[in-house]
Amino acid sequence: MFISFLALLLALSVAPAPSVATGHWEGFMRRGASELAVRFDLRAGPPSEGVFSAPDLGAIDIPLSRIKLGRLVHWELVGDMTTTVFDATIKGDAMTGTFRENELAGVITLRRTSESVAKPYATEPVAFANGAVRLAGTLFVPRSAGRHPAVVLVHGSGPEGRWATAYIADDLARRGIVALTYDKRGVGASTGDWRASTMEDLIADARAAVHLVAQRSDVDPNRVGVYGHSQGGELAPAIAKNNSEVKWIAAADGPVGPQYRQDLFRVNTALAKRYSGQSLADSEKLYAEFVEVARTGAAHTQLRADVRAAGTAAWLDFLAIPDDTNWIWNWYRTSGNYDNSAAWATVTVPVLLLFGADDALVPPQESIEGNRSHPEGA
Repeated sequence: MFISFLALLLALSVAPAPSVATGHWEGFMRRGASELAVRFDLRAGPPSEGVFSAPDLGAIDIPLSRIKLGRLVHWELVGDMTTTVFDATIKGDAMTGTFRENELAGVITLRRTSESVAKPYATEPVAFANGAVRLAGTLFVPRSAGRHPAVVLVHGSGPEGRWATAYIADDLARRGIVALTYDKRGVGASTGDWRASTMEDLIADARAAVHLVAQRSDVDPNRVGVYGHSQGGELAPAIAKNNSEVKWIAAADGPVGPQYRQDLFRVNTALAKRYSGQSLADSEKLYAEFVEVARTGAAHTQLRADVRAAGTAAWLDFLAIPDDTNWIWNWYRTSGNYDNSAAWATVTVPVLLLFGADDALVPPQESIEGNRSHPEGA
């Protein structure tokens, strides 16, 4: 008994050897002629932890799952639609192996550049509330002393989590700016359901995020702003409306005007790339009918008859008209008619608007003209 206890004490007094996989790894994922520069940061557990970054994809510090670290390593990168599985072998500071994504496969080659990489900022998990909905996010805080300018990064449409804009937060924090990226309601660690919410709900969520940031002692309250992309840019003026905490707005590819018009532009642009002539005219007409029914809450009877009349048209699957029980009907009725024009007319803070001339999702020229019609917000 005494010998066993002494052995235990000796074992506890010796620091465990670091895992051969621990460290900052850089290299490439290759599939055929395609090559992607990637970075992995791995730390032995328990539990083992790891994150994935790919600057060319705008991805930074995406958490890995099912991590096993040793000379043989395994981890999985879970995406919105697919999961990529990695298996590799370590020899010294070199790691080689394979990755698989469904039926596709490739090779990965990495080299350890250091045991760790210190960043010029700290990350801080935060939580805040909008009524009964509890929202979770990450603050990127520069390590420099004093009060900093700050920005809240507002989501695009769909189930967007904090990792979608983490690469922007990383870049801003390296430049001395506090940045907050958070999970949309119903995504990640945030409660609620974005599919059952209105645009006004999402606006209120973002206003709560702005308030959280503006109250911090390391933030200059006179330099707090909002950056929104796509839907986030669409909601930005309403986030700033009558909100003294928002001192500036940056909006990228944010449509101006009724939401349903942006949807028609998105679908018609995609249809025009695939079809022409009568097929294009018929598909555009049916989608416009769906939009009218969805945004007004009208009966589906005629729409269903027209869908049946389309038969086996090649474009019908592309339109993906939802069945009568789909959540999209309730969402469209509350959000499809949302119009940010009036909110833009109230904006008096400095604004930066960014548009891409070839944007296939948002009508750039129409949106630019919409902003010009409201000189206070231009």
